[in-house]
Amino acid sequence: MAPTALTLEAIRQAPKALLHDHLDGGLRPATVLDLAEANGYDDLPASDIDGLASFFRNAAHSGSLVRYLEPFAHTVGVMQTPESLHRVAYECVEDLAADNVVYAELRFAPELHIDAGLSLDAVVDAVLAGFADGEKAASADGRLIVVRCLVTAMRHQARSLEIAELAI
Repeated sequence: MAPTALTLEAIRQAPKALLHDHLDGGLRPATVLDLAEANGYDDLPASDIDGLASFFRNAAHSGSLVRYLEPFAHTVGVMQTPESLHRVAYECVEDLAADNVVYAELRFAPELHIDAGLSLDAVVDAVLAGFADGEKAASADGRLIVVRCLVTAMRHQARSLEIAELAI
């Protein structure tokens, strides 16, 4: 019996589990641009989709941790309103379902999203609503996906107990 060739199409069609992904690490460049405009964020390194995508890609493949982390300042910077958080969470589920991910554990640090005055509870509520709405939309399109949320604390912020209580 000859082995079945593993093709890119077979990989795309296979159901997948994603056990470690960062919500603020996979935004669509177009979404970042839209949210920056809507929220008055003017620190982006590029003002067009291709330029921003290139910035993200180059940072991710730079081999430097410092450079790798630079895009997060911009993604977090545009994720400071309930609407932005909901949209990012919804689109994340949408993109994962399109890749045939059937189970995902997504993490983020709520304390990074309170610069515009949101409470930690409001941040988590917006993200969870986005995940739930994304799951429902994916299901309506015949793509079942279960998303779980892991809240994380930033080691240097010393808010670990508060974040643990938030998770509970």
